[in-house]
Amino acid sequence: MIKYRKHIYLLCLFLVIGSRISFSQEIEPKQEVNIDDLGNVSDEFQENFFEALKQKAITNHDKAIEALEKCVAIDPKPNFLYLELGKNYLELKLYERAEQNFNKVRKEKPNDRHVLELLFECYFKQQKYKESIEIVEKLVRYNSMFKEQLANLYFHEKRYDDALTVIDELNEELGVDEYRIQLRKKISAKITDPNNQISRLENSIKEKPKVEQNYLNLIYLYSKDNQKNKAYQVAQRLLEKKPKSELVHLALYKFYLEDNKTDEAIRSMKIALKSEKIDIESKYKVIHDFLLFLDNNPQYESQLTDIITVLSTGSNNTKVLTELGHYYYKKDQKELALNFYERGIKSSANDFSLLKRILLLQLDLKRYDKAEIGSKLALEMYPAQPIFYLINGVSLINLERSQEAIETLTLGIDYVIDDLKMESDFYSQISEAYQKLGNVEKATEYKEKVVQLQKKS
Repeated sequence: MIKYRKHIYLLCLFLVIGSRISFSQEIEPKQEVNIDDLGNVSDEFQENFFEALKQKAITNHDKAIEALEKCVAIDPKPNFLYLELGKNYLELKLYERAEQNFNKVRKEKPNDRHVLELLFECYFKQQKYKESIEIVEKLVRYNSMFKEQLANLYFHEKRYDDALTVIDELNEELGVDEYRIQLRKKISAKITDPNNQISRLENSIKEKPKVEQNYLNLIYLYSKDNQKNKAYQVAQRLLEKKPKSELVHLALYKFYLEDNKTDEAIRSMKIALKSEKIDIESKYKVIHDFLLFLDNNPQYESQLTDIITVLSTGSNNTKVLTELGHYYYKKDQKELALNFYERGIKSSANDFSLLKRILLLQLDLKRYDKAEIGSKLALEMYPAQPIFYLINGVSLINLERSQEAIETLTLGIDYVIDDLKMESDFYSQISEAYQKLGNVEKATEYKEKVVQLQKKS
């Protein structure tokens, strides 16, 4: 794995120069029971209990459970036995058994944070969202970060209004977060009647007229409900309250494009793309929408230069740059396409199709040094893909390294299956390599193989 990551990094570096976890809150380190917590117990009980802790420490959870069951047989009263049993069953992914044991402890300690966290993990892993909600509603008293998980659980239980209320509370406490923005959109997509949500946002705007996110959420709802005039009016209201707002331009450029106000649209897009407050996914959407607009309005393509200048000064724009690469590739402007692809490859260095396209463009444009190094690194990730052997071989031939080319091509052809055209390309390149080495006999032999394959196809 380390080697794999190394090659991705090297590939990115070369091309440029030349799964949020399930829980919003990490479970705290599990506490262990020490000898002072055992109370007055027999030597046999104590011996088995600490045997259980030892076995758990070396991940022998079955043996740990056996030792704990012996303790229960001696004295079933101590609730720390069921806590330890639950932990071991949890490690074995026997969630129902873990749940049963944690609930035994909870009878005596109904509000113990440690037990609640472990029980929540059991419920969540079993997708028991209703039960999870009851636990997390208690956990938020200890740490408000559990609210984010609570909003997610409300969403799973279709308690959409409750989920949105929690999201609003979190935004108020912590500021806007990309995860919560996406969660809100997922919730909004599920709501068939948005009136309650619209009313709540309107009230929120009246109470706090300078909170930008409320306006944006309302614009999104009105747009989704095909009330575009109302959505536009909300955007104008935001501009009145905050004339220097950058976020509002995420909505405005769309209205301007639809109304054929191209100058205003481009101005809004530049503000959005330049803004540090706007996330990269939203910027990607801005570029995507503008490129779709250019497909139908090519007379405005000159405006793209200004937008690219804005992007060039930004950081983390790799996905946007790849989108621009696609645009120029479709227009058969290979130099520009390759330029943007090479700048955008960082975010998708293991994307087979994109990597193949970049390397083929490098061959077309006679960038043989780049293609040779890039294809070699690509083979580290995809050692059974014949196209990368072929690209590597072609590059080596053009770099006057024909003997190496023959070795690569001979190895790569073994991976060609039921593809007469590619097989023919391999033989053709091997023939050329031998020709450059002055071995006319071998060159002719492989040239004949090309002829035979062409007759079959």
